[in-house]
Amino acid sequence: MALKRPIPTLMGGVFLIVLACLGALAYQHLRTDALEARLLHEVNTLTHAEHPRPAHVTPTRPGTFGTAVSSLLPALLRRTRDLPPLSEEDAARCEAVTEGRSLVTELPAACREALEQDRPLMRQVLAATHAESGGLPEELRPLSGPDVAGRDAAAQALRRVVEQAALETRLLVARGEADAAVDTCVDALALSRELALGGGLVGQRLSAYGYGRTWRACADALDAASVPRKRKATAQLTRLHEGFPPVSLSLHEESVAAQLTTFRDLLSDDARAELPPAWLDAPALPGALSRRRQWRQWVTDADRLRAVVDQPPDSRRRALEALEAQHHEQGLRHDDAPWMRQAAEDADLLDLRALRSEALIALAEVDATRTEKGQWPRALATKTSSLVLEPVDANQAVIRSCVRGLTPEALRITADAAPGPEQAREQP
Repeated sequence: MALKRPIPTLMGGVFLIVLACLGALAYQHLRTDALEARLLHEVNTLTHAEHPRPAHVTPTRPGTFGTAVSSLLPALLRRTRDLPPLSEEDAARCEAVTEGRSLVTELPAACREALEQDRPLMRQVLAATHAESGGLPEELRPLSGPDVAGRDAAAQALRRVVEQAALETRLLVARGEADAAVDTCVDALALSRELALGGGLVGQRLSAYGYGRTWRACADALDAASVPRKRKATAQLTRLHEGFPPVSLSLHEESVAAQLTTFRDLLSDDARAELPPAWLDAPALPGALSRRRQWRQWVTDADRLRAVVDQPPDSRRRALEALEAQHHEQGLRHDDAPWMRQAAEDADLLDLRALRSEALIALAEVDATRTEKGQWPRALATKTSSLVLEPVDANQAVIRSCVRGLTPEALRITADAAPGPEQAREQP
């Protein structure tokens, strides 16, 4: 018997098939089995990752930086917690002295007293950078657990060590102990590098801060140091420069930690049981379906960003602009991950760190060559495309940045034969 209403029946069947297909697609899109398996693999890989890097001293001490500094962290945290904070005026004056914008005689008494009290502990932390391998203590690793406050406190304590080492460098230069000042500043830069090895983007930012706080005092120390110390420093600074981790690796660490922090309650019970103990507590949050879509978006964004973030500055900026345009064209996007919102700023900040590192290497090379040969070299021996050397006269030269968008202060170099207690000055 023929159907009385074949067309409506057929359309209804087609509609049901379409609904079933859409449902299957939605189910596949909201499934997080693959994301879950990938996250567990990445957590395991990054948790057990080692961080070899070129050592800046010979001989090195056995073990890792993390192991060496772990025993010092309790004392550092107590000191940071118990120390009365500097007034805003004293902090600004202390920074001005460190950077050479004010005379050492203008150093506030509170800054000098704090340095005197903390010097033994500071020296121990700097000595920890002589370890044969890098790697942070557990308290500073992004995957150590959801306790952000504890991680921030440890980072703040080590940041303070960098600040004190930079000030100590300035005081040693003022006392005429330039070679000892170079020893201190190179260790301070080494500490800044250590903070980037396994520390995620937070560690990279802290590392860039350390270079920014130390490089001016270090430049003055290098300019005043003996030729043998300049030559040794050139090799040390080069090894530090070669040991910076790629931004993509730090982004990966940050992305995995963010997934654990935000989405671990979406994991199955079996998967959650495989996480490090600190992450086992995972109270359920509302909006599971929406958050599964957000999880997938964050992972996709991280993959695309990691593919371009290590490119040279101009290429990277174009790639980041293209990614931003794609995001604007997409509909129904969830909030971006925290690291996504400042990716461009982070990359530029680390470019500036690299530029400062190159400038210090160039300064040491140029000044030593001038002393040995009696004239300024025609070009920088570092073969860098980021800096140029401009001789001023027989006794002075300037190293400038030629990178668009990155213009740190120029470094003025004074030949060793020229008089003057402070030999490296900021170019007006």
